[in-house]
Amino acid sequence: MKTGEKSTTSETIAATDDRRSPSPRRPGQTLSCGWCGSPILVSARGRIPKWCSSSCRHRAWELTRAVASGRAAVQVVDRAVEVDRLVTVFQEVPVPTVPKGADWPAALTQLATALDTGRVYDRDLPALAQALADVADALDRRPGWRLRPR
Repeated sequence: MKTGEKSTTSETIAATDDRRSPSPRRPGQTLSCGWCGSPILVSARGRIPKWCSSSCRHRAWELTRAVASGRAAVQVVDRAVEVDRLVTVFQEVPVPTVPKGADWPAALTQLATALDTGRVYDRDLPALAQALADVADALDRRPGWRLRPR
């Protein structure tokens, strides 16, 4: 407007519209918190909120103070993030194999030691006794071999 001209109401309204914020207030509108990003509901009256809580407002104030004092290189950690990593672990496990030839006496000695020390369950003893009787019978049936007396 030039000096000396009369202003009209429409020009005044247009001038005030230029100063307004780009998004007008709409009740029920949601904004995001300036600190944590959580949604904030805008009320029909009062100031438009910038933070969702007083703790977010205080954290933003602390950061502003740190920037002003030159200590802004420190980052504030809001929460720790845990990341699961998949790790493959190989464990060598002895695989039970059937003894061959000269390994049978050592296996039978281990069985005798396990029986003497009680490392064989009582519930397994009847099946074990039957298996040992079958082994003794098979040994007796072997031609040309006889048990030496002790």
